[in-house]
Amino acid sequence: MNAREKFHAVMSFQDSASNMKTEFGYWAGTLRRWFKEGLLRREGIPEDRLDGDLVRGGDPISPDSDELVDRNVMPQLQLDSYLAKFPVDLSPPLEPELLEENSHYRVLRDRYGITKKQVKDNAATHFNLEHPIKNREDFYRYTEQYDRDVVKRLPQNIDVLQSYLRDRVFPVRLGGNPYGFSFFPRYLMGDVQYMLTLYDDPGLIKEFNRFFLDFLMECWSLILERFDIDCVFVLEDMAYRGGSMISPQMFEEFMAPYYRELVYFVRGFGIEYVFVDCDGLVEELIPLWVETGVNGLFPIEAVNDIVAIREAYPQLRMMGGVDKTRLFTSRREYIDGELHRLEPVLKSGGYVPHIDHAVSQDISWESFTYYRQRLNDIIDGGS
Repeated sequence: MNAREKFHAVMSFQDSASNMKTEFGYWAGTLRRWFKEGLLRREGIPEDRLDGDLVRGGDPISPDSDELVDRNVMPQLQLDSYLAKFPVDLSPPLEPELLEENSHYRVLRDRYGITKKQVKDNAATHFNLEHPIKNREDFYRYTEQYDRDVVKRLPQNIDVLQSYLRDRVFPVRLGGNPYGFSFFPRYLMGDVQYMLTLYDDPGLIKEFNRFFLDFLMECWSLILERFDIDCVFVLEDMAYRGGSMISPQMFEEFMAPYYRELVYFVRGFGIEYVFVDCDGLVEELIPLWVETGVNGLFPIEAVNDIVAIREAYPQLRMMGGVDKTRLFTSRREYIDGELHRLEPVLKSGGYVPHIDHAVSQDISWESFTYYRQRLNDIIDGGS
């Protein structure tokens, strides 16, 4: 079975389904370290890519894609391709502008109008300095920059892409960064302003989600009419180690109606799996998402009890869940203990295990290969 077939077999809880052996991705600096420690270098990392740049653990979404994808770990450890993200632009879009630069950092305004300070030696480290929406007037000015010509937001080579993806062997997801019914307003307003606006002008948050859900559905309709998409991802990241950033009552008022509408919309195109991408302690949020029709969760960070989640929601699809900190040392009993924790969930179906985020430079090639070979053995029916 190829990666796409395995994805659907596992997510549909087929008996004796062959699970995916896959990883979300790696930091570029991780692969540079591993080349020195034994990873066979089939294709190097371009010198202009920073250590913090993401190398996706799967095949490219298109033949001419310029995203960094793994061409080294997959063949050496016989891994399957991870889900590829279908490209679509939800920005106004604005012209990016470089505002300041020195040897250590750059300050720029991106396509969404967010002014950010980016550390040069680590692309993953940046600080948002100013957000484009602070009040209702900003929102109206901002949304006026969106026209209804959604076709131009799709890949320019859409006919070639359609042909390329028709017989693909890897799954494709639609959605994710930066769209979500909490994440996108926070992305454009900033966390503090978003939280204040929930109280000071609740109608604005509802207008915000109404506008962007309508815009999203218009864009996605063109994609879903032409492409066979495997699942949908909604990015939220609305929790920390202590739990949710907003109350269940606020979820029901500000988010649930739009989730229900989105789920109904994508199901009309035959999309069965709707995942939420949310970091942090999410156990109190799961029943809220499930009630709206969401049936998938990613990445299940270690602060959550994945075994308890499976017991409470036996039909919830899950991806991720491997605590990367257990690989920070070379002590194999730590890795064995982590895999032993996850094994009953793996065997219950509907779950694709992998490290819960991109594999960081803290992990040696020796630790990673031991973990991955042990997990592959468990997937193959060993112990």
